[in-house]
Amino acid sequence: MELAKYKACICEGSAENAIMDILLDNDLLIFTREEMLEEEVIRCRDGKRFEEKYLRKGFLEKISVIRILDSRRENFKLSLWVSSCVKSSALI
Repeated sequence: MELAKYKACICEGSAENAIMDILLDNDLLIFTREEMLEEEVIRCRDGKRFEEKYLRKGFLEKISVIRILDSRRENFKLSLWVSSCVKSSALI
């Protein structure tokens, strides 16, 4: 999967967040913290809240959304307009 210039790395809980911080701090991922929105892992379970807080900033390019969670029952939906601004979306 090819990632966009800007990346949003979203974790469901604190365990996933801690693991991502360790991987980022030790350069063990294919992207760096500097490439991420606000240079941090985002903890958010609600797609609408994520969209309002992070995606309405007028990006010139599409972004990649990478979601790390331990439950497939998450109800994380983005609006149609925002979905067109996302280059790739991964569920891990």
